[in-house]
Amino acid sequence: MRSKKQAAPPFILVSSFALLILVGTILLKALPTRAGTHIPFIDSLFMVTSAVCVTGLSVIDIGSEFSTWQQLTLLGLIQFGGLGIMTFSTVFILALGRSISFRSRFIVQDVFSYSPQADLHVLLKRVFLFTLSFEMAGAILLFLRFREDFEPLTAAYHAMFNAVSAFCNAGFSLFSDSMMRYCDDPLVSLTISGLIITGGIGFMVLHELLRTGESRIARRHYWGQLSLHTKMVLAMTGLLLAAGTFFFLWSEWSWTLQGKPLPAKLLASFFQSVTPRTAGFNSLDYGLMNNLTLLGTIMLMFIGASPGSTGGGIKTTSMGVLLSLSRARMTGAEHPHAFRRTISPDSISRAFSIFVVSIAVVMAGTAGCIIAELGDAPPALSRGQFLELLFESASAFGTVGLSMGITPKLSSWSKLILVLLMFTGRLGPLVIAMAIQPMEMRGKFTYAEENLMIG
Repeated sequence: MRSKKQAAPPFILVSSFALLILVGTILLKALPTRAGTHIPFIDSLFMVTSAVCVTGLSVIDIGSEFSTWQQLTLLGLIQFGGLGIMTFSTVFILALGRSISFRSRFIVQDVFSYSPQADLHVLLKRVFLFTLSFEMAGAILLFLRFREDFEPLTAAYHAMFNAVSAFCNAGFSLFSDSMMRYCDDPLVSLTISGLIITGGIGFMVLHELLRTGESRIARRHYWGQLSLHTKMVLAMTGLLLAAGTFFFLWSEWSWTLQGKPLPAKLLASFFQSVTPRTAGFNSLDYGLMNNLTLLGTIMLMFIGASPGSTGGGIKTTSMGVLLSLSRARMTGAEHPHAFRRTISPDSISRAFSIFVVSIAVVMAGTAGCIIAELGDAPPALSRGQFLELLFESASAFGTVGLSMGITPKLSSWSKLILVLLMFTGRLGPLVIAMAIQPMEMRGKFTYAEENLMIG
């Protein structure tokens, strides 16, 4: 039985993020803006939570209003939030030659790994190797383009900031229009997209892809040597990117894409297919998109990135498991399966629980924002704002950062609700639940079974 004095690992993870947000909020509020003023506490809390939870929603234009020190503070919080404060702590312990405690091993393994056999020492080293390599490569590519518009030092600063933000799926940009000015630029759009995708598929997948490629035997049958988790992540990521690109191309052909040549339309559609997967950058104006596009974007934001990544949402694997379960039920298969592997009951239970809890959280957050923003306003005058608030809530929970432009106009209560949504979406509803109620499950008996009428 767990000692009463011993905190549950999920509680430690939640507490670490909460402490980082608290320290960051105090620091950001203490730092002066470009105008020499200090931002309100609620705005500081919102911005720091958005950075730590790698969301990207912003109530302040950080490029024009924040000082350099404030921008660098946000950048540091994005990096810490993207990799996880517990991962940093564990790596620092390793650097000092100390062993990892069982509790720290459990936390890091739960965040980055799905297999208890994973070598955490090698995995953590590669977490930093992947991060530094991809962010450095992205910064160099972006610098090659930004130097045409800015002085070398400014171009390097913009390149570094956007590369870190993109790989961590944060969505913060120093440009007031995000990436709209580079909508037709292949180098910027593809570089940002590549960073978002690699940061969103999960470190464990990158680790396995590299490890499998290093084995001469595995290279002969590369796909067959990959785990079900990696196959599911890659398949769902490819499916969502392809479907999303076609969807945006079709739904916005006569709207925000109107007048652009076909290559530019394809590039913009692909970019907008990538960013709702918890990244938050946009090369098109979401305030001008039609309702069908916004609905599709909400669905993509809700799914999000993959487990063990810098992104949020219910995760691609959860969606893959639910699709496999639906297929099994419709085809009469006894057990849900994918890629010639049976999906475990525990995975099905987790996926379904996350799906249900996530819907409840988003709906509750949307309802709270509606009450805070609309109050007793007549339905005829406030009908259109419902979609904006639902979009904002889904974006916060999915840690995406996309907005229809209403974030700075929200009341303090709505900002606080979005803070809670971002925090919940970053750590996961089930992790939050386990942290609040860490007691071991009781009750070894089973009740009599009885059927229900369904459908």
